[in-house]
Amino acid sequence: MVREEMARHRRVRERRSVGPVALVLLIVVAGVLGAGAMRLIGSGGADADSGAGPDVCPGPSIVVAAAPEIATTLQGVVADAGCDQVTVNPVAPALVSARVAAGKDTPDVWIPDSSSWVARAATAAPETPQPLVESLATSPVVLVSADGEPPSSWLEALSSTDLIPGDPLTSAAAAVPLVAGSAEARATGVDLAATLVPLAQSQADARQAAPDDVTRLKKIASAGAGLTAVSEQEYLDTAPAGVVAAVPDAGTVMLDYPVLLTTGEERRADIDQTTRSLVEALGTDAARTALTEAGFRAPDGALVKGGVGDVTVLRAKAEDVGAVLRAWTTLVMPTRALSVVDVSGSMDYPVAGDQTRIQLLMAATSQGLGLFPDAAAIGLWAFSERLDGDTDYRELVPIRGLGEKVRNGTQRDAIQAGTASLAGLTGNGTGLYDTTLAAYREVLSGYDPDASNAVMLFTDGANDDPGSISLRELLAELRELADPARPVRIIAIGISGDADEDALRTIAQATGGQSYIAKNPADMPKVFSEAMGARTG
Repeated sequence: MVREEMARHRRVRERRSVGPVALVLLIVVAGVLGAGAMRLIGSGGADADSGAGPDVCPGPSIVVAAAPEIATTLQGVVADAGCDQVTVNPVAPALVSARVAAGKDTPDVWIPDSSSWVARAATAAPETPQPLVESLATSPVVLVSADGEPPSSWLEALSSTDLIPGDPLTSAAAAVPLVAGSAEARATGVDLAATLVPLAQSQADARQAAPDDVTRLKKIASAGAGLTAVSEQEYLDTAPAGVVAAVPDAGTVMLDYPVLLTTGEERRADIDQTTRSLVEALGTDAARTALTEAGFRAPDGALVKGGVGDVTVLRAKAEDVGAVLRAWTTLVMPTRALSVVDVSGSMDYPVAGDQTRIQLLMAATSQGLGLFPDAAAIGLWAFSERLDGDTDYRELVPIRGLGEKVRNGTQRDAIQAGTASLAGLTGNGTGLYDTTLAAYREVLSGYDPDASNAVMLFTDGANDDPGSISLRELLAELRELADPARPVRIIAIGISGDADEDALRTIAQATGGQSYIAKNPADMPKVFSEAMGARTG
């Protein structure tokens, strides 16, 4: 009764557009899934509403990784369809996204809660996920309160001391308050940082993983107090007494549950018969009924019993979402990183007045150092060609916490001093490939499971060390070393148009990282800030 009353008072007409409702959290995914694609892609010629049986579910065995909240329902669907060769495992989308990006231990088929995970993985994945079903089901993200009616705005929710936030880097639902709150802040001229900083710091100070969606929901129900953001389906499925759900007046984001083929290219043809059988099973009336009974909406967003009613569907620009999540990452994520700086002869080229490339980079890195708290662990290497005997690189400062005591100062002081010495090291060529591999191994050898582990690679040129490994050999080594359970990402930053953009992008993608090019070295501070948010991939 309370839920129905809430829906009547807080209902907003949904703005519908041609095609399925789609979640846009991290980047616009039309290019990945295809704006005009059918809901069921490549489903074959069988009658989708007739139900499948053992004789119409042929093919070899496959493994499906599905978001935990939908996995149990899908296990029943494939079993009832007679698809005994299809194993559905509940796996967190963030974990599968990391595996797909690294090209290791990927499932045959992946069903995340949001297309945003697909977009994240596709930027680095060696093989692009292939859409099978554009949207299997949908569910709006809602605010759930144990203290009466939830706030009427996302900004109000973010500012509430009752809010129990999730981790927006691992939960699509937990990211929605940040994304929607950011949109509200821009529209009203509110300083979002003033809201995010205390929230992020409180999560960082907790020094433990944020609770998942269902745990947060159960926590506020048992305490009889609190506020959190989860999907409508999770709210309906858990249905704890004494809590109410609603959507802020501005609207919300829809989770859209795409189905994707993520196995390697060499296996896709072998399992084509099974994936077609799976798509047919997922398109039956029985499957749709099972999903509805589990609290999911249809792909078109049709209402479900006990839900929050009609909602306004929010869409966000990729750059706005990226900026919010980068800001959050910088504020909350512990860091263990090795900064690797090119000091080849070309770094002495003048670029702005009397300043050289190396001087601009030194200023940008000194400024960027201020983004990190004392708990962050940072080290510094320089590289060129045969900088240290026959070795292309030299350790200037080992990786340590910035607040640690080092001689008469701190690690932060040591990094600043090491940075100031870079201009005196310039000369010779660019030993990019050997240095990159050595730096990756260095960070991996001291991997910190509680931090974002990264190599920050700065260079203005291409590898020109005739005695080094090749790019192909480097990529093979990086992919062999890459471990989704112990991710170390290379964030490659090219300085000027002389940087080997293609090589840097390929190197970064091999580790699930990203590359950035500052065509104008004067843009280094801005590019450095953007790169900070890429440490988690």
